[in-house]
Amino acid sequence: MGWLTYVVAFAFCAVVAYKIIGGGRPLTRSLPALLCALVGFLTFYQGFDLARREADRVRYGRVTQGIVIEKLGSGEVEQLQALERQRSAGQSFGRRPRRLSLPVGEGYALQQQLVRWIATGSPRAWMIAYRYDCNAPPCSGRDVVTEAMWSELQIGQAVNVREIVGEPHTAGLEDNSKWALAVTEMGLGAVWLLGARLLSGPLRRREWITAPAVVLRVEPVTYPDGTRWRIHFAYFDRRSQAQESADEVSANTWKAGDDCLAVFQPQAPDLATLRPLETNSPA
Repeated sequence: MGWLTYVVAFAFCAVVAYKIIGGGRPLTRSLPALLCALVGFLTFYQGFDLARREADRVRYGRVTQGIVIEKLGSGEVEQLQALERQRSAGQSFGRRPRRLSLPVGEGYALQQQLVRWIATGSPRAWMIAYRYDCNAPPCSGRDVVTEAMWSELQIGQAVNVREIVGEPHTAGLEDNSKWALAVTEMGLGAVWLLGARLLSGPLRRREWITAPAVVLRVEPVTYPDGTRWRIHFAYFDRRSQAQESADEVSANTWKAGDDCLAVFQPQAPDLATLRPLETNSPA
């Protein structure tokens, strides 16, 4: 069911990303915006979830005894990633290294590598594998750590591991705070989302179309503070489709058959503003 989870998550994120860029008909410029919004939403959500787990570990977690069983330095992590990708794809390769028995864990997806680079200032990857006491042993995990912590810890050394009670796969080294990674990942996601907005156009000046129109009828509308007049008018949009809209004015100067102008946006041609003929642009 793992692949189904990814499909559902991707579909959900795609829908959210589509709404973020404003929806509408797919255009050439909207496809990069949709992709940018999708990456931004996924990145922001992963950073938020990491921050949530880090907060829950502090508030509701328990500390247990663990032991370092493996250290992976720069280059080894990338090699391990390639081997595990082959295993996930069902490809055959030579003798499996013993370390494949442990999952790589978070921090090594493409955007997470960029986040780690920004947060630590180094493109090199450092990882500590550990085993710890739990209710259903054996329990193990891997943590992305700083180079200083990687150098300090040795195989066989005792470490404190904190996990959220009742929530599996949330263990992490007690002295390895992930707040910097979480905040950086959320910030990077926000940058991607802003880029999607800029690409999709909502932050640019909106486009207005002015079309000739004719008044169909005039209706008085009574309000507690006085009477206004609702002007119904008809016009053609830029696809030559007939549209009808209405606008309200405070002065009774219009009558059926008067020529006027309709001002509307291309994505909402049925919502127009009435303007007299001598006005060529919306106020």
